[in-house]
Amino acid sequence: MPKNRQLLTVQVIVILAGTIFAWYTVIGDFIRYYNIETSIFKFNDCLAPNPLMTACFYGALAFLTAFIWSIAILRMPQEKQKMHQKRLIILLVAGTIFAWSNFTFELVKFLNAKSQPITGCSGNLVANPFNTVCFYGALFFSAGLIASLVTLKEQRKESL
Repeated sequence: MPKNRQLLTVQVIVILAGTIFAWYTVIGDFIRYYNIETSIFKFNDCLAPNPLMTACFYGALAFLTAFIWSIAILRMPQEKQKMHQKRLIILLVAGTIFAWSNFTFELVKFLNAKSQPITGCSGNLVANPFNTVCFYGALFFSAGLIASLVTLKEQRKESL
């Protein structure tokens, strides 16, 4: 298997791991929310935030988009891969910035509460911001971005 194909496969696996983590989290949020509110379409006066309005949901959509795109890149002819790889990187950069921004917001909120537990963006109690879905999501986005950058670098070498 050519190195480019191996790296594209690693990229798919890394992004798949982030996608599974994100959707596992979001589905758990939906189940918890539905058990509390008995509807997924209630947005006002809720005891917990509606998952459709959380950063986790939008991060999960970005992961799913990146996963589908990474599979498409793996399957497309090599001459089209580099252009799509560059565009995938743009999506992963945006996702990484979004994820780290959400984590930073949660971290600042936690530090302002003088290290007392806070309610995180998905309605869970946060006692340690480094043990939150925002933090792990940011790590997954960063890993996907790194994998995609390494893949693009190899694609550039192979096209010389």
